[in-house]
Amino acid sequence: MKVKSPYYVELHGINDFGRFVCALERTPLPTFSLSLNLNKVLAVQADIVDGRPIIYFVKNTFARLGQYLAYRITGAAEETTIVDLIGNPSFVYSPIINIEKLPSVMLKNSRVIKKSGYTAVKLTDIYSLAKVAAYKTVYDEPPLPLFLFTKDESTDNHSPSGIHEFVLGATINLTETDSASYFYYTILTEEPKFGYMKFSSQSLEQPLFSNRIDEHGYVYLKVIRLAQPHPLVLSYD
Repeated sequence: MKVKSPYYVELHGINDFGRFVCALERTPLPTFSLSLNLNKVLAVQADIVDGRPIIYFVKNTFARLGQYLAYRITGAAEETTIVDLIGNPSFVYSPIINIEKLPSVMLKNSRVIKKSGYTAVKLTDIYSLAKVAAYKTVYDEPPLPLFLFTKDESTDNHSPSGIHEFVLGATINLTETDSASYFYYTILTEEPKFGYMKFSSQSLEQPLFSNRIDEHGYVYLKVIRLAQPHPLVLSYD
């Protein structure tokens, strides 16, 4: 099978990456350390659209190699670092796969065309989005991550100029037989300040953003900030 060039999506910061690969996962996702456009980056493959891998990455601000990415959240404080050994049980560890050289096709960021990417589905409210992202937890599977980014004003003629809106959404393919991938989203008028959203299916209270994930009775959804609008969400009709 011919390898297709991937889509690369940059995350906002190292804690977003640590939260993505480690938090709330039954098994942490593996981290890949590689060179991309002369930058050392940490990367994870998280999806496939149109047969092309989607790779989320962050620049390696630690400027060092290591064997494991370590992440923890204590109280409301997050910490992400690179270590050589697993030792501290308060951290969750993602194995780092150090790549010397990728195939040339994997180093090319695939060009996004109108027919590719996610089909965007706008939801009524954040409560509906929480139910989409949390539905797998009924089967003891980890919830879907929520991606957060500033809305690209060039794609929307209805947004007043100068007013920033934020897109919060989850990518999903609801059936195994459906070849389309969807991005279920809602629009926020204020940027969330925390890395998690807590949601209760036992009450009608609106989901709240928080950096505490130790309160009982809630499902916690991780919020992953992107550096730029998601390149595979092309419209918000």
